[in-house]
Amino acid sequence: MNLELIEYLKKQSQFAPVPEIEEKLKLGRDQVFTDVEALIEQGYSIEFHPYLGLKLLDIPDRFLKHEIRDHLNTKSVGRKLKIYDQVTSTNESAWEFVESEPKFRDGTVILAESQTRGRGRMGREWHSAPGSGLWLSVILKCSIPGDKLAFLTSGAALAIANMLQQFIHLPAEIKWPNDVMIRGRKVCGILVEARSNHPDVYVLGIGLNVNQARTDFPENLRETATSLRLERPGARPLNRVRVLRPLLFYLERVYLQIKKKKWDRLAEAWSEFVHMGGKQVSLQQGGQEFSGTVMRIHPSEGITLKLTGTEEQRVFASEGVNTVRELRNEVAEPEEVEP
Repeated sequence: MNLELIEYLKKQSQFAPVPEIEEKLKLGRDQVFTDVEALIEQGYSIEFHPYLGLKLLDIPDRFLKHEIRDHLNTKSVGRKLKIYDQVTSTNESAWEFVESEPKFRDGTVILAESQTRGRGRMGREWHSAPGSGLWLSVILKCSIPGDKLAFLTSGAALAIANMLQQFIHLPAEIKWPNDVMIRGRKVCGILVEARSNHPDVYVLGIGLNVNQARTDFPENLRETATSLRLERPGARPLNRVRVLRPLLFYLERVYLQIKKKKWDRLAEAWSEFVHMGGKQVSLQQGGQEFSGTVMRIHPSEGITLKLTGTEEQRVFASEGVNTVRELRNEVAEPEEVEP
């Protein structure tokens, strides 16, 4: 692949005359077209005009390292990339990498076109079909107090929701404890894992639905899951590399705040995307179901419910909660709600 030709075409706002390309890159005409054909085979969209020359229309919707790093404005997250066509799960591949590379780089990203056994919280399966989304894990090495570990999950949700709102221009929200939602449907799940034999090492798994049509989801998910493509006007596919680069940038911004222990700042930013205060919800914990009004919600301390039919307020930590479901047919009690 002629990377020099790609970079040259990227810099041109109009068609680049073939003789000019030959002169600038010291290539013969036959070699120019041979290289162009090779780029097209890799997924580059290149237009040829017999008089005007060549014009790059778009980059491939494929995970090519040089394209991911192009305009990637990060210092650590994504600077080391491991890319696979298919894995069982990117989190599992990340732990295998940690085992094989003790001196791994903080912020290493494991990325796959598809997962055969992608997983979410509580051992749930994550549907991750080939070429339809961003299935990745970020390997982090930092010291975090035990009572602040939930900030890894909530911080990742904050980064993703912020990116979707600021960059993709979609109304993203965070559903505690780890889901990113658009218009009431789940678009992204997050799973953070740690292992006792690797202190201060965390694997942050992210599954972001990008280009699925409604029928691409299993039937049992079609009413609850969504993708960026479905939520954008016209439902046009997005180039996943163009989504990945800002995602990694926003993740690094949050990660730096975690390293600096800016807990209050993170909690305040996170709360702007969480719209559960005052709502009636039902949650499951330890095989039991609890319902009540959300009185307070915090990224690390958990959710406080005023239990239905009582004056009791109970705090539930995210680690033990299986599911949280809004009771839309219930009317919330008019209580004061803390942010």
